[in-house]
Amino acid sequence: MHPIQALRAFFRVLFHGEPQGDAPAAPPPPDSAFKASGEPAIQLLGLFQKEGRLIDFLRENIAGFGDAEVGAAVREIHAGCRKVLDERLTLEPIVEGQEGARIDVPAGFDPSAISVSGNVTGDAPYAGTLRHCGWRVTRIDLPTVPAGADARVAAPAQVEIA
Repeated sequence: MHPIQALRAFFRVLFHGEPQGDAPAAPPPPDSAFKASGEPAIQLLGLFQKEGRLIDFLRENIAGFGDAEVGAAVREIHAGCRKVLDERLTLEPIVEGQEGARIDVPAGFDPSAISVSGNVTGDAPYAGTLRHCGWRVTRIDLPTVPAGADARVAAPAQVEIA
């Protein structure tokens, strides 16, 4: 597909939700390695797709598009994905403070919550520069998956019948 055609198709899907392709793809074989624990991640990904078309955007090769074209698309994607975050999750910073501020990392810190990098020698406590506050989910509110639904589906195929 020519890059301009791809861009038009992308924006048509992004702004109008029109399905692409001439025929539905065959379903993949069942994945016996799939575990139900992945279901919330797939649900959240599905919500990002539904509200912001995030999967479509990330799967699109945007290398040939100008900054203005990408920027216009990103505004819509950002708004939709932020809506999902605001409605479905409550997030709090792991470390309070401004990026660039000097902070202390205490002895016994949780390495899953705080990542230290740079010239790390010896044991904590450490003193360093806050590069990112980190995020912790304090509330998650995902829709209930209907019984019998394929939990691997992040976004259903869309077929318009004429």
